Amino acid sequence: MNKSFRKELFFILALFIFAFLVRFIYLNQIKSSPLFDAPQLDGKYHDQWAQTILKGRDFERGVFFRAPLYPYFLALVYKIFGHNFYMARVIQFLIGSLGCVLVYLIGKKIFSPPVGKIAGVIASLYGILIYFEGELLLESFSAFLDLLVILALVWAKDKPSYGRWIVCGGLLGISALARPNVLLVGVIFFFWILFYFKSKTKTFGFASLTINRKSLLYAVCFALGVILMVSPVTLRNYVKGKDFVLIASQGGLNFYIGNNPQSDGASAWLPGARGTWWGMNDDAIRIAEESRHKKLKPSEVSRFWYTQGMRFAKEHPFDFMRLTIKKFALFWNGNELANNEDIYFFAKRSGILNVLIWKCACIFRFIIFFPFGIMCPLALLGMVLSYKQLEKTIVLLLFIFVYMVSVIMFFVCARYRVQVLPILIIFSAYALSWFLVQIKGRRFSGVAKYLLILVLISIPINFSIPGYQYLGPAWSHFNLGFAYGEKSDIPNAIKEYKLALSDDPNLADAYGNLAAIYRQQGKYTQALQEFEKALSHGADTATTLYNQGMIYYTFGLLDKTEEYYKSSIAIRDYDYFPHYLLGTLYVDKGMWEQAISEFESALQYNPEFGPPYYELGLIYHRLGKKAQSISSLENFIQIGEGDPIEIKNAQRLLKELKTE
Repeated sequence: MNKSFRKELFFILALFIFAFLVRFIYLNQIKSSPLFDAPQLDGKYHDQWAQTILKGRDFERGVFFRAPLYPYFLALVYKIFGHNFYMARVIQFLIGSLGCVLVYLIGKKIFSPPVGKIAGVIASLYGILIYFEGELLLESFSAFLDLLVILALVWAKDKPSYGRWIVCGGLLGISALARPNVLLVGVIFFFWILFYFKSKTKTFGFASLTINRKSLLYAVCFALGVILMVSPVTLRNYVKGKDFVLIASQGGLNFYIGNNPQSDGASAWLPGARGTWWGMNDDAIRIAEESRHKKLKPSEVSRFWYTQGMRFAKEHPFDFMRLTIKKFALFWNGNELANNEDIYFFAKRSGILNVLIWKCACIFRFIIFFPFGIMCPLALLGMVLSYKQLEKTIVLLLFIFVYMVSVIMFFVCARYRVQVLPILIIFSAYALSWFLVQIKGRRFSGVAKYLLILVLISIPINFSIPGYQYLGPAWSHFNLGFAYGEKSDIPNAIKEYKLALSDDPNLADAYGNLAAIYRQQGKYTQALQEFEKALSHGADTATTLYNQGMIYYTFGLLDKTEEYYKSSIAIRDYDYFPHYLLGTLYVDKGMWEQAISEFESALQYNPEFGPPYYELGLIYHRLGKKAQSISSLENFIQIGEGDPIEIKNAQRLLKELKTE
């Protein structure tokens, strides 16, 4: 082992340890947050999916709605360490630390060891990467996979072979199973490979637009690698759903969300949806089927929404163009636009992240957004400064700009540009290295010129775009309140909901959740008052109605309770919970057939909801239907979620039925 290799190995090890140490400090700062072990929105979705996988059940009927790789990764972590949120984050931080090493290796390979070292250190301290590595979201996991793809592409470009191109394609296929839009990058790289290897003389990374046998075979090997990784998921979708869906069926819905007359290019909401965020896919299916007047397969639903988005582009070309330009500006803007949580709000609650993520108002709408508002201008300047090295940087440039296109085709927020951050960091490291070389050589005129260019680039990137400050303090307090509620910390839940309402008195969901807490506490008058406030501020009417019905149930007003439950179902028939509530009401009334019908409706819309199975098991036993009772009780026990007493009762009754 020679001296230079030992030095490099030492740096890699030191970089990995430093990056993980920073992340480990952050991990122990956030573990006291109620959101740490009570994730919300997408984090909750992934957590529930992973737990369902471990139970050997399908989380989604038929084809995958979302790409499956990250939930399966999370399920593997749970399989090894148990349902342990701390260890899940430790593993993600270890992967993120390895990602910093990959940033160093790519920067060194394309530019120089100093550039690689600067890039690795920046990545180890880049607050947004650290933040997302600490969330149960796929972004940091996907970014690591994309770094592997880029390193493999650089490796195969310099020393091409059929096997290496298969590896490149395979890695990109694996990445697509986490974030399918990377397939667009794969398509561009396929054509790049076709034309790149024809001759030694290249312009913008391409040879002449002709194809020779070797470049064709390289491209085919790359495509084969992608197909080998993606095809098992496609086959699974066809077997389970009798529908051809490549990876996931949500593409069309997301396309329309980002391309419709009401879209602002950032809000993840479907116009015309009547349900909650959680049930937006149900809304999408309902609207598509009502429009087509028939049942649709998931691929047909997706195609319907793609068609609607394209119709908007065709019928309103200028609006579509303005919206696309707006999304382009959002992608390159320094503001970390929230999607699940306000990043700046939660960064302030961590000592280390408060230093690594912040914004500082200057004049007019000019705000310094750190770190993206500083790193991105440096990266763009690095691209300019490295224009003579296009042969080396073409892989990075293609990835950045094609991935950007794959994002702005849909809608933009901070989460969706995480995958390009490591590559931008490499270019920013090149710019910093260039400045250091110029200063060391006392070439100050060049430094001054490019510093001026850097300032000019920084202005639009750090300009706050009006109207884009979603999920601010009110929603952050709301999420904290919800998490405290799930942890049965009622005083803190009430406190956070009231803080949310003090920041935004029109936040209807906060009134609704406060009302639900008061109902659980037996403060029914206060609960009804809060429900009325929720309705007056535009709350989800269906949810509010069945919650009000639950209060009348406690008063023993069964007919009024039935009226409210039915009113809720009339608004949103596909919500499983009011069907379940109505079923329990019919049990109290001794209306067995009606109860069975409602419980079956609840399970039709959510087959993973355990309580209806328990109720059906008891009803079938009462009616002397032994086989149906056994089947229902077995399903209830297998799901394993419900009141512990009910689970014990189900186990006892099941044992009796099987021994009769």
